[in-house]
Amino acid sequence: MPKNGGVALQRLQFDLGEQISRKEYLKRKRKRSKILRKRSKITYMLLCIFMALSIYIVIQLFIYKKYNSFKYVEGENVAAQAVYDIFFVTEGYTYNPVYSVNKMESSGDKEENILPSSNYRKINVTEDSIYGIKDKSLWKINKKSYEPVELIKDNVKKYIPTSSYIFYTSTNDKNLKSYNIETTEIKEFGLTGVEQLIVNDTYLFAVANNSIYRLNYDGQDKKKISKNANVSYAIEKDNIIYFVNRDDSNKIYRVDCDGNEMYKVADIKGVDGVSSVNGQKYMFVKDNNLYYINPDDDSTLWRYNMENGENDKIISSSVEILQNVDDTIFYKINKEMGVYLYNYKTNFLAMVTKRRVKEFVIDTYNLIDYKKVEIKE
Repeated sequence: MPKNGGVALQRLQFDLGEQISRKEYLKRKRKRSKILRKRSKITYMLLCIFMALSIYIVIQLFIYKKYNSFKYVEGENVAAQAVYDIFFVTEGYTYNPVYSVNKMESSGDKEENILPSSNYRKINVTEDSIYGIKDKSLWKINKKSYEPVELIKDNVKKYIPTSSYIFYTSTNDKNLKSYNIETTEIKEFGLTGVEQLIVNDTYLFAVANNSIYRLNYDGQDKKKISKNANVSYAIEKDNIIYFVNRDDSNKIYRVDCDGNEMYKVADIKGVDGVSSVNGQKYMFVKDNNLYYINPDDDSTLWRYNMENGENDKIISSSVEILQNVDDTIFYKINKEMGVYLYNYKTNFLAMVTKRRVKEFVIDTYNLIDYKKVEIKE
């Protein structure tokens, strides 16, 4: 220890037998002092960065909890917003990512990872089950136990479940088939090149080779109803098929289920493509209004009134996919993470989750009482 409050001398290391001059000694001492000061600055800088990062994480967690769940937003529209379960697929942050299935309430609450690293894709829900494609097979997962059962080992491409049947396409020829849920019988319908599947209470509709075919559930009474149109995405509402017609610059057309009347809805364009099972992720009809993603306006969402011809922009963001439930649109924004909801009756807008969502489906069979949503005092 130094005496009389003096400063301790820095200890310098020498080789045995080494002799240096006083000038060389002082030179080495100054050099050593600079190295120590430099290390000290780096340590302080790293400490400051760590503290700043910790503060940032805490702030972001607070913001997430405040804005990710709409129970923290005041106003009567919050209390009036219905809450559903939402199932969604997230992608891992690896070179060859694995996919997990998650569940949460559409209010942003009660998130849980129900099928971690399971690689289920193209998920769908029914009253009792979750369905998904994994390793080219169709699986059924119990909603309560989350126990998976492999149903169809048939190189499944696309599918749509009902209470009695699962209609699906398989192999590279995209053959149309049905799976009887009660008997497990698989039946071929003799229709290939099927890109989309639509069902209502009476018929199965298949978009094959750019045309729309109507069939009974057993595959009989097959009828082409789209005449000479070149069909892209299609949906069904009240026995009317709405579809994007490639032969008319992707304008949206309609045809009744018997194929007797087909005409253009208006000079409005829809999204072109065949990657989804049908067009419900890109357009829907509600109260005689056609809601559609407008490719001529950076994929924003528009509403066309089929009675008076009014055409208005509803969502200004670039919408990637959507699902309509009651009066609420759930949607993903292009090149962004998360899922949003927008109620077009109350104009209520909220973020459901900020997770890296690849796809999602709303469980319309499980309405959670909106009165459970708490309003911040």
